[in-house]
Amino acid sequence: MLRRCLALLVIGVSVVSITAVAGAEEDNDTSTSDKATAESPEAGQGAIPAPPSIPPSPPAPVSDRKVEATAESKAEAPPEGILEGWKTEIHGYFRAPMTLSISSRTNPDQPDGPSHLQLSYGPNRVMDWSYYSFAYTGLQEQDWAEFFVHEKRKHAEAVIGWIGYWYGAAGYRNPDASWWPGMAYVALDSDFEIFGIKPSASLTMGSFWPQFGYVEKYDTFTLGRFRMLGEQATLTLPLTDDLKVKVFQGFGTNRDGSYNFTLQNVNPLYAGRTGVDLIVYGHVQASYKNLVDLGLHYNYTFTRDPNLTADASATSGKAYSDAANAHLSVAGAELNLHIPHAGRLWLSPSYISVRNGWALGGAGGTEVMHSQNGYGIAQNYMALTNSPKDSTGTGSMMNLGFLYVLALSDVLPSYELPEMKLSLFGLLTKAKLDLPPQQAGTASLVTLNELTQVKVGLDVSIIPKHWFSLMVRIDQVNYDQDHGGYVFAAFTGRLSLFSHYLSGECIYLQYSHYIYGDKMVLAGTWPWNTPLVAGTDVVQAYGYTGKKPDEDVIKLQAQVRF
Repeated sequence: MLRRCLALLVIGVSVVSITAVAGAEEDNDTSTSDKATAESPEAGQGAIPAPPSIPPSPPAPVSDRKVEATAESKAEAPPEGILEGWKTEIHGYFRAPMTLSISSRTNPDQPDGPSHLQLSYGPNRVMDWSYYSFAYTGLQEQDWAEFFVHEKRKHAEAVIGWIGYWYGAAGYRNPDASWWPGMAYVALDSDFEIFGIKPSASLTMGSFWPQFGYVEKYDTFTLGRFRMLGEQATLTLPLTDDLKVKVFQGFGTNRDGSYNFTLQNVNPLYAGRTGVDLIVYGHVQASYKNLVDLGLHYNYTFTRDPNLTADASATSGKAYSDAANAHLSVAGAELNLHIPHAGRLWLSPSYISVRNGWALGGAGGTEVMHSQNGYGIAQNYMALTNSPKDSTGTGSMMNLGFLYVLALSDVLPSYELPEMKLSLFGLLTKAKLDLPPQQAGTASLVTLNELTQVKVGLDVSIIPKHWFSLMVRIDQVNYDQDHGGYVFAAFTGRLSLFSHYLSGECIYLQYSHYIYGDKMVLAGTWPWNTPLVAGTDVVQAYGYTGKKPDEDVIKLQAQVRF
């Protein structure tokens, strides 16, 4: 009976989420068009104190509580053995990099003086450091740690996790870096039989990050990862012994807004201003043996919460009516093909549509193509300038990610040879900007209607012994295919040490040499005066703005997955 109820619940939440997105799309279709008006302050600034909480009811007399406890213990006593069988598992991952860039430069206070050796914090001096930029290669990834406690029993799992991106004990404190707690969710699953097949259903609820279309080499997503508080229902249908179909449905919220660190000194409990973005997604995946996986995907993000735009004027271009027209949608596919004796091929095309991307912000939401939610897409690809008369963060993108991996053990499985592996990979996007019409006598900062970005790479690794490996890698990033100078390349070598290459832990030494086009400069900007690479206007705006980035970077990194 419980399993049938779970199956019905999975179907029910699917219907609710489909109804929500259908209503949102209908509202967008019938709403008025965006207004191109004067610049206004960015949504989400400031904070409104919340009303005081309702005081708790007085406790019941001790004698009454004893009677109530006795009655409840008799009425709710679980069947014998029902609470047995819980198992605790601990899983985690961290990487701890020490990255130094090497250069010979004049002192910033003596620009006409002689050059001297400088050893700098690596991300301050390279172009591919920012995770939220198409320039990211993964070569100079930064601090990250995650720790999860799992409580499991048959048909149930509870998880709580802590994650963060800055080791505070190794330097200054960053109050935004640690998410404690970061995730917490419960997953229930059930097996049942219907029409002669034995499907399985699962329902996950809480704060978690489901993901689709993972681009392994660049650590991003062509389809999306959803940093949300919500639910995901999954139904697995084993049609034959070799053919399996899996259906995913999800609905959740991103807590958009901001925390006012000034108000925290007055009352830290009420120093935040919060609105929600709504996320709906569906994914269908078919698998045949271990040879082919094909998935089709769609997701849609929108908002119907006026809290973050309540103070904006109707003519600002950032009022609630404008935010209610905002959306971020992604449609695409994902193919994994395992070819006997010929390696593995992964392909993932996707199409992204964004409208009024400025209205979909926050640290959560839909993470796709190196961007966080609609605001990130608008910044990276739609020339968002915080001035609606120049750009509202509206447009579309065609994307393609690919990876081909060929291992020596695939070609010669019966020979005892040192393992070697070749990988070819890349990510491409073509963005079309839908800019506001210009009023007579005015000129926009944004003159670009399209932006094409391409990055490709190749690496070869060899494992001569179980305790070490060697890798060489070549990357090229073309940041604007249609205009010269927006390009750079990296040549990398790496020596990795393990207790065993399959054990999960690693310490590696890496050296990268960069070659830059003349437009790839420190703290560089687009012609419309926004950062060329996300975050460089802050991280690199010290002493050498407009200068060539460092060409040589050395990194020593420890990492483990357990």
